[in-house]
Amino acid sequence: MKYSLLFKALFLIVSFGTSFSQENSSGDIISGIIQKNAQKFIKNKNINSVSIGIYKDGQVYTEHFGEIIKGKNNPPNDNTVYEVGSVSKTITGYLVAKAVLEQKIQLEDDIRIYLEGDYLNLEYNSTPISIRNLITHTSGLPMFLPFKMNGLYEKLTEEVPNEYLALEKSYSKEKFLADLASVSITAKPGTNYLYSNAGTELIGKILETIYHKSIDELLKENFSTKFNTPTAQIKLDSIQNKKLVRGYWMNSQTTAPNNLNPLWGTAGGIKMTIIDMMEYVELQLNNKNPIISESHKALYEVRSPLNIAYFWRVWKDKYGTSYNHHGGTSGTQNWLFIYPKYNLGISIITNQSGPKTPNLLSKTAQKILKELIKE
Repeated sequence: MKYSLLFKALFLIVSFGTSFSQENSSGDIISGIIQKNAQKFIKNKNINSVSIGIYKDGQVYTEHFGEIIKGKNNPPNDNTVYEVGSVSKTITGYLVAKAVLEQKIQLEDDIRIYLEGDYLNLEYNSTPISIRNLITHTSGLPMFLPFKMNGLYEKLTEEVPNEYLALEKSYSKEKFLADLASVSITAKPGTNYLYSNAGTELIGKILETIYHKSIDELLKENFSTKFNTPTAQIKLDSIQNKKLVRGYWMNSQTTAPNNLNPLWGTAGGIKMTIIDMMEYVELQLNNKNPIISESHKALYEVRSPLNIAYFWRVWKDKYGTSYNHHGGTSGTQNWLFIYPKYNLGISIITNQSGPKTPNLLSKTAQKILKELIKE
């Protein structure tokens, strides 16, 4: 009897040791993959720092490299707060999917149901813009409102961040709705894919209307509290705001201003830490969550193999069906990839913004993916 108990105890110790060793080995491999690719990434011109997060099979791995401020030797960390730009749209998409499931809205609803005033211009040949059109970027609305913002980031001059800030300072929700009444829709909604921040901000207005709550209240209720993503907000408290990164535009030696987000913030106003992002990845990989399943439904084919779901870019290739989105501001850029087939998510964030940055981020994430799958 004693020998039997001793054998069982030894078996448990050996088994636990083996499991612990395998977990450590897996962590070491993933950490090595992150470090190798991050070091290559920050060697690129104008890149100063990078934060990389990987969620794999229930485990989270985060690493940080470089400097937040040039010459200060202050690398980012798990508490560093970033503007995640248009990755905010996927969070907005989650709120829309929830509203659809709760039957507060329907995808084919004429958006004018939720607006005060006639807005007779928000249709083409009697076909109105629908909720579906807004969340798939097929509404025909411009990239930006105010109109002066359109084309601003194509100039690539050093003054762009401050010019953008000046336009934000002079704008408001009231002016947005006034400008919306002067938009001209030149094609049947649902026909053409035309990426639109204006359309996503309009979704924010609709969400506030149907829930009678602000977007930050909805974020707190549905993310910050429920899924432990405390920084996933548009308006930060004073403590969080001190941790918010100001990054660099192009080859500038001075930091760009953070966005003001005078509208609803649903197009690109959310801030997050890399840990918040990993919590969000875990949520996105929960296929038992009906809101996630709804938000991942492909609603419009841009071109094979790219479809659009509730703002998500849905991609089909040898890695299965995956979901991704890029986000950028005047000082930060990031890319988020979700691979359900491998129970995997990759987030990569840098405090530099320029026309080459999205491609650098995407290539780095793809290299990490290939190495993770190989291992």
